[in-house]
Order: sequence, then structure tokens, then C-alpha cells
Amino acid sequence: MRRLILSFLLFLGLAFGDKLLVIDIDGMYCRMCPIAIRKAILKVKGVKWVKTSLKNEMAVVVTEDNVKEEEVLRAIRMAGNYDGKIIGETKL
Repeated sequence: MRRLILSFLLFLGLAFGDKLLVIDIDGMYCRMCPIAIRKAILKVKGVKWVKTSLKNEMAVVVTEDNVKEEEVLRAIRMAGNYDGKIIGETKL
């Protein structure tokens, strides 16, 4: 029972205090673009998970609550000739 409670508390600690960003990205044109953008975003301290899509020209990013959106957008710009715009944000 104690292990179950500790596992539940760990889960709550990981689940709360995070935010989800949906980012529209201009400038992606080949299969390597989403890979480069994903790698760049993952280098931002506090980013937990990233999914990029060439077809939708978007990225979905889960970060710790203290990560500033501008840091993620800067990483996208630094990855190449890309421009990101946050079109959705929610706290998890």
C-alpha cells in the first residue's frame, strides 16, 4: 500500500506544474525540418516532450511551468530559417 501511495504522489508531481504549447511553424519544407526543430526545442531546459509535424507545420511541446514561451520560440528560430507562433497553451 505504501508503494502505491508513493507512486501516486510521484505521478502527481510529474503531472502538475506542466504546460502544453501548440506552436505553428513556418518554413518547414522537408523531412529533416521537423527533426531539427525537435532537437532544438529539446535542448531548452525544462522541456519534457516534443512532437513535430511537417504535414501540419506544427509542434506540440510539454514543458515545466517555469519555461518561458520565448525560449522555445528562440530555439525554433535558431534551428534554421523557421518562425514559430504559439497558437495554444494550457496548464496540465
